[in-house]
Amino acid sequence: MANKTKTANHTGIKSNVIRLAHAHFFYAALLAVQIMMYDAWKLITPEFVLRRWLITALLLVVTTVVWLMARVGERSEAAYRRLVYVLITADILVASLNVYTQRGMASKAVLLYAVPIVASAVLMRRTVVFATALLSVAAYMATTMLYFTVYFNEGYKIELYGETGFYCVVFLLLASLLWIVIRTKQKR
Repeated sequence: MANKTKTANHTGIKSNVIRLAHAHFFYAALLAVQIMMYDAWKLITPEFVLRRWLITALLLVVTTVVWLMARVGERSEAAYRRLVYVLITADILVASLNVYTQRGMASKAVLLYAVPIVASAVLMRRTVVFATALLSVAAYMATTMLYFTVYFNEGYKIELYGETGFYCVVFLLLASLLWIVIRTKQKR
């Protein structure tokens, strides 16, 4: 009986990783559509168009590798978990690069940090969800501080701390809400 449960959990995580990869393909497509629209209307410079295409291409390559590794062959549960960690890392990097290329603390791309936090919920572990939220906090703070340092005259320091502090708390709130949902599902 224990072996059957272990196999069911193993199959569950494999299918979740594949579903997560499918969602990331859609995510990359959305980013690509946004780039094309902004480029067509000349809202961003060709240099930033190139940067955003490179970011989106990076996400697409990582997603494709994860999807392929999850689909082909059987792996251990730990290997499937590592694939999720790869996607989470790519998501945090994509969010950070988008925030930086979209004017740091003034960026609306801050919402993209929700993607890795929600993706981490696939593993159904509190430590992973909160660790992802904390990594998102660190990445967001580093990205906005870097942008503020490089482009000093684009805002006030109090605005920097107010904006980043607010969103960092929102990341942790999102992790808390996800954990409530996960815990409720686990108790069923």
